[in-house]
Amino acid sequence: MREVETEIERKNFIRALFLAKKANLSEDKIKEIAHRAIWQAGGIGRNPYGVKQLAQELGYSKEEVKEILLEQAKREEESGNKKILGFCYDYRSGKYLDFHNWLERLLKEWDKINIDSGRG
Repeated sequence: MREVETEIERKNFIRALFLAKKANLSEDKIKEIAHRAIWQAGGIGRNPYGVKQLAQELGYSKEEVKEILLEQAKREEESGNKKILGFCYDYRSGKYLDFHNWLERLLKEWDKINIDSGRG
């Protein structure tokens, strides 16, 4: 459990999720860390492959991922952290997209994202 907490403190939620599952932590704790990991991959990293990989490993649907990302985006906006939702270069489109446009593109192309090769 200490390893998991250390990774959470370091804001390394994807590693924390791996360790939490390995340690057989409670479903609630794993779910909490999973949501943070999805936000880290999607909201912060804007990584469609990472988001889909996590979703598949966790058994989350595209709609569940959308809800998780929108919920966290709302929290960020309410806390005044709007910069994180701002424009970021999206190499797949070759354009700068804000978070909501990036999410829209992710959901539209969800089925085309091939996580096996990291290429869509």
